[in-house]
Amino acid sequence: MNRPSDHPFPRGRASIVSLVIVAAGLSGCAGTSELPPEEKEAINLGANAEAGPVEVGNLLVVTRGESEPARLIGVLLNESESSVEVMLSDEDDEVVVALEPGQQYAFQENPTLFDTADARPGALADITVSVGSDSETVQVPVRDGTLGWLEPYLPAAG
Repeated sequence: MNRPSDHPFPRGRASIVSLVIVAAGLSGCAGTSELPPEEKEAINLGANAEAGPVEVGNLLVVTRGESEPARLIGVLLNESESSVEVMLSDEDDEVVVALEPGQQYAFQENPTLFDTADARPGALADITVSVGSDSETVQVPVRDGTLGWLEPYLPAAG
């Protein structure tokens, strides 16, 4: 029969040592690796796209309802060494944003509006992003103010 004093570590201490070893191993992995692209997109609320040299990140539409004014949220990044004009359009609206070489443009800081949302909150709206002859149509989530951080971006009712 084994007595507790016959073991080099009592059971409680062995469990603690095991947890410390596992935790140390996990923390070492967490600091050195970046999230894979598919996991980054999983935490993204909006849609991503590319049109020519312009990368579109986390694009979404914020509105109070279908056919109400709609504000774009997200980021444009001109990855070229030339100035470009980016046109974003839906079924009945279009806006143009001029970008300098390497410029990042955040819609949160630069209110950009469509006259009307083409879909109700919770649905997806087709938005075409065009730079010169390059264009991509992307399905963009339409959101309302139920996510608290989006409420300040809601445009006034039409």
